[in-house]
This record gives sequence, structure tokens and C-alpha cells, in this order.
Amino acid sequence: MLNNLLQNNAVLNIVRKFSAGEPKKVFLKYLIIFSAFNIFLCGFIVQQSMFSKYKWKDGKDKEFDIRPGENFSEIVQELKNKDIIPSAFVLKVLGKFTGKDDKVISRRYIFKTGMTNLDVLNIITDASLFQSVKFTVNEGLMIKQIGKNAEKYLGLSRDKFIEEASNDSLIALLGLSDSVKSLEGFLYPDTYDVPLDITEKGLVKILFNEFRKKVFNNSEIMDSIAAKKMNFYNVMKMASIIEGETRKEDEKSRIAGVYYNRIRKNMKLEADPTVQYALPEFKKRLTYDDLHVKSPYNTYIIKGLPPGPINNPSISSIKAAINPESHNYIFFVATGEGGHTFTENYADHLKAVDVYRKKMAQQKK
Repeated sequence: MLNNLLQNNAVLNIVRKFSAGEPKKVFLKYLIIFSAFNIFLCGFIVQQSMFSKYKWKDGKDKEFDIRPGENFSEIVQELKNKDIIPSAFVLKVLGKFTGKDDKVISRRYIFKTGMTNLDVLNIITDASLFQSVKFTVNEGLMIKQIGKNAEKYLGLSRDKFIEEASNDSLIALLGLSDSVKSLEGFLYPDTYDVPLDITEKGLVKILFNEFRKKVFNNSEIMDSIAAKKMNFYNVMKMASIIEGETRKEDEKSRIAGVYYNRIRKNMKLEADPTVQYALPEFKKRLTYDDLHVKSPYNTYIIKGLPPGPINNPSISSIKAAINPESHNYIFFVATGEGGHTFTENYADHLKAVDVYRKKMAQQKK
């Protein structure tokens, strides 16, 4: 090993300079170099600790809850366990160094891949932070279905959401307190940016306020209802049935015409979506027994419209209920291709049903 050192030019050079009487200068020079290297190394470590971005494999946003009473070490360790940060030690040191380890705020957070330790620390200690998540309410969903989605995607309680959707003070804003028991039909379908810490009550208010803005305070809609001397609540009932029957925009007013024709003829509506609403759980395909389920919503049993809306319809279905197509159709059946065949009498209806059944049988082969 000694031979190797003596053969090293850098080492020999240092030895020669010491021998030439320059030990102090040589020492000072290398002390400066060594110090500069250490400063650079410390700077690099700090830079990596604070500003190096950490990316996780799937790249998806991650939600994280900080509960009241949790200390900084527990929170940091949980962040590491959920693969939001690469090292618990580094974030703990950073928290102490910045004095933010005792300023963490208990709430729900969302983290994106590619964040630095400093980003994470700043987020969990920022009292003014507002984070949101997208939540979609599709056209035609029932309150219980919206509640199920709120439970799945927002971490809320389905049952609590359903309970809040019977809020008397909100129902009173519609002027329907005497007849309405829940906000079924009055939660507007759309995609929303909702706060991460949204509550069941808060979500109901957001959906209801959007309905008020887009429908109840829409002069075009409300003036049309008034001009035609229609009942607003009955319009919403009809709109929900139309929504349950079709997503095809060009069929909605025609289906509305069918049901208004049946009402004028004192016929039962016999609308499948009302049966689906009456059942404990939604069924896409109904059986013969389902059609006889005892419920005030089952229009195979009762005459006229059901007691209330059966889902939360789109604005196009509401407009179709106000402006039905004028025709003589009183029956319709699915074509098996997304649309419906409309007929004026029972004999033609049976023929259309037969065509549909044959097509379904053909598809099963």
C-alpha cells in the first residue's frame, strides 16, 4: 500500500512541497479545497432533501387524512408508509429545521406525484390551502345512487347523505314543503369541484343550489311552465320518468307526448323506471313479478304520475316535459339498438315487442 502511495503523483507532489518548506501554504490550500467540497456536499444534500421531486409508480393522486391529535412523527411515518415521500427521516429533519413540525393542520389532503419534501411540508401546514376533487352526478341518478358514489369517491356516509337530502329548510326554498319529503329530482346533475373536506350536508347544498340556479331561477323554464299553466312539481315528476326511459335527446319530447296521451286517455303510465325506483335496489332488467311490486310509485298499479320525481333529471328532460311532441302514440318499446319503436295501438305494439324479442334472442346466439 505504501508503494502505491509513493507512486501516486498527487501524493508525491504534496510531499515535495512540504520538503521544499511550503507546509503551511500546502495545508491552507487543501484545507480550502476540503472545506469547499464539504460546503458543496452539504448544499447538495439540502437541495436533494428539500427540492428533489419524488414520483410514485402509478402517477395517480393520493388522498391523505391527518386526524386531530396525531403528532408530527406519526404523520410523517404514515406519509412514508403510503409512498407519498421517500424518506421519513428527511421530512422530520426538515420540519424541525423550518419550525413547521408543530404547525400541521388536521384535515384531508390530496398529493400529486412529483412533489418535493418542502412541497409536502408546506401543504400540510398551510391554513389558507384550498384543495378540491371532481365529483360527477350523472343524469338520472337517484339520491341513494348519488349517496353511494359520494361514499365511494368522497369518503362520505351514504345514509347520512340520504338523510341530509330530506332537509326541510332546503325544501322550503322550493315552496313545496307540504308535498315534498326529499330533494329527489332537485339535485342538479353535473361535474363539480368539491372541497376535499366536504360534508354530506355541504354536498347536498352544492347540488341543490346548482338546481336552483339552472332550473328554479331559470326564467325561460319557469315562464314556460307558467304560460302553459303547468304544475312545476308535476313537470319534475314527468321529466324524471323521461330521463329514466332514454338518453337519446331526439326521443325525449316524443316520450313525453306518449305519457301525456296516456294521462288524457285515463290509462296507467306503466313506466318501467317507476318500478325500478320502487324496488329496494336498482335493477336494469325487470321481471314480471317486479311489475307488481306494491308501491305508490309503481305506475303499473297506480294511475297518473307518481308521488314525486324518481331521479334527478337533466335540463333537456325538463324541457321535454314542458314541450311534449304532439302525436297519437300511446306505446313504445326498445329497438335493442338504443332507441324505441313508437306505436298508436296495442296490436302494433305487440308486433314491435315481438321484433325486439327476436332481435334479443338473435344476439344471444
